[in-house]
Amino acid sequence: MNRALGAVLCLGSLAAVGMAAGPAQAEAQHGSCRVAAAKPHVDLDGKIRAAGSRAGCTDAARFRVRIVNSRPGPDRVVKSGSKVVRNARVVVALPCVDGAYYSVVTDYRGHVSRSKPVRLDCDVPTPITSPTSSPRPSAAPTAPPTAVPSASPSAKPSAKPSAGVPAPTTPGTAPTNGSEVGTAIENEVVRLTNVERAKAGCAPLKHDARLRAAAYAHSADMSAKNYFDHTSKDGRSFADRITAAGYRWRAAAENIAKGYSTAQAVVQGWMNSPGHRQNILNCSYTDIGVGYVAAGGPYWTQDFGRQ
Repeated sequence: MNRALGAVLCLGSLAAVGMAAGPAQAEAQHGSCRVAAAKPHVDLDGKIRAAGSRAGCTDAARFRVRIVNSRPGPDRVVKSGSKVVRNARVVVALPCVDGAYYSVVTDYRGHVSRSKPVRLDCDVPTPITSPTSSPRPSAAPTAPPTAVPSASPSAKPSAKPSAGVPAPTTPGTAPTNGSEVGTAIENEVVRLTNVERAKAGCAPLKHDARLRAAAYAHSADMSAKNYFDHTSKDGRSFADRITAAGYRWRAAAENIAKGYSTAQAVVQGWMNSPGHRQNILNCSYTDIGVGYVAAGGPYWTQDFGRQ
């Protein structure tokens, strides 16, 4: 989660490629059981946390998350936690001690993922790219953006949002017209995102109605239930929400944020966070959905996808 200027960020991502974990984000293949490990990070409460996600699985299994100290010698596991799950996100935490750490997750079905090592300073909360469905990340603005990628601007996985877009109750929540996807402020986020992608040589993203429905429903759900996470209160991941909206993806990712007052501010916040920036500048994505809800936040969700 990234915090800056009263804003928070979080990120997550899933890709139809290998299982290596990048900057706090892991990759997973749709349609098959995968696990993903997020890099350990120092949270705002001064603890080291690491998350693992299991997604696309049809059977339950014991899913274990370990935080490992990157130093020579035996018995380097400093924290371990497990839970019997089918598809879920599991987080473990321990009091912070400066050092280098990485996380390892396994589901006892032969699926293993390991994050890259990261050096942690207990005096400085670190941005994280939260795992998404299999990695994911989360972003909630408040005070300068601080990452919390799920790949958490963050996650760092709220009651289940409905698959459809909730009826707008405040100005700016309704699409600008019957044929256009999204509101004016949501489309400005899309435009600014494509400006950044153009600088990196990536093709522009298309604002997809299904991804927009999933993104808006999640922002509305976080607003209504007063939480900030890639994982809904009912346990659904962003990948679950995207699928429920009818988007059949091969790769997907999510950035979320809270507290940013303008489209320019939230896009800049995401671009200032490595994990969120990585999602925005991933040239493999072809579609995007943006959901903005002002009440209690504002809350922002970006869902990326490739079919």
